[in-house]
Amino acid sequence: MDVHSEEELFKVIRGAYEEGLKIQVLGNGKHGKKGGVNEYVYTRKMDWFEIKNGVVEALAGADVNAIRKEASEEGLLLPTLYDGTVGGLLATNFASPLSTAYGKPIDFTNWVRVLTPYGGIKWKMLVGSKGIVGAISRAELKLYPKPSKILTYEKEEVVNRDIEKLMSLSPLVLLVDYQGGKFRVHASYAKEIMLKGYSVDEGVPLVEVNDERKEVIVEGDDFESFKKVVEVSQPLYAYWIWKSGIFVLVNADTDMLKESNIKYYTKDQPKEVHVKLKRLLDARGIFA
Repeated sequence: MDVHSEEELFKVIRGAYEEGLKIQVLGNGKHGKKGGVNEYVYTRKMDWFEIKNGVVEALAGADVNAIRKEASEEGLLLPTLYDGTVGGLLATNFASPLSTAYGKPIDFTNWVRVLTPYGGIKWKMLVGSKGIVGAISRAELKLYPKPSKILTYEKEEVVNRDIEKLMSLSPLVLLVDYQGGKFRVHASYAKEIMLKGYSVDEGVPLVEVNDERKEVIVEGDDFESFKKVVEVSQPLYAYWIWKSGIFVLVNADTDMLKESNIKYYTKDQPKEVHVKLKRLLDARGIFA
């Protein structure tokens, strides 16, 4: 089911509440579709947004790529590489390579409105609630001056002193990934810097995972801890974005993580604070 406005979205939510139906609110359905749902509700037709005075106000279904493109044409940057809708971006609150300099989506969100069966709540704390508390309907996001150029420096088989040096130079992006037994670093800057032994390219490095269901996440934010987690779990692929606070492991040995007492969780697993809020704001459990 497609909805076209906040009013229509609220009617669907209220109807599900009164009829005891379970719904999942999605943007365009590319990320995180769950089973056991009576109705999938898509906000992709709620695609209005407006850029004004250095911010963008948008409905939940607005395309993040379209916002990023229009902002860029005005010399501004929306600091995320997410490829879905604004609602999906804020529901997941997941880091992108640009999180090194600009933080996670919650950090560049001014406010967000979430619809529950009882009405709307304007509360930033609901960013990252994975859609289990209510449906994000509208938000205002900060935009930043767009760098005139971005250069990315890359190197294989990095060691801790490499990472420390790159950190000291205030990168826009500091991404370390692991594959095939090697750690590689990708560090992006808005200016040319003097680094020996690195290849240089323009643009921002991307992270591509073909199946998000094979990801697990471990909390941490330093290179030595990342290496330890990788050595324990032997993932097919792994990455860490500095200042994201997490390590992402793909096809990891979770039994070895358990044996080493390393806590992990899945990408769609909500935080405990949002589980508690769900008991209060979604007592009948209509949101999947």
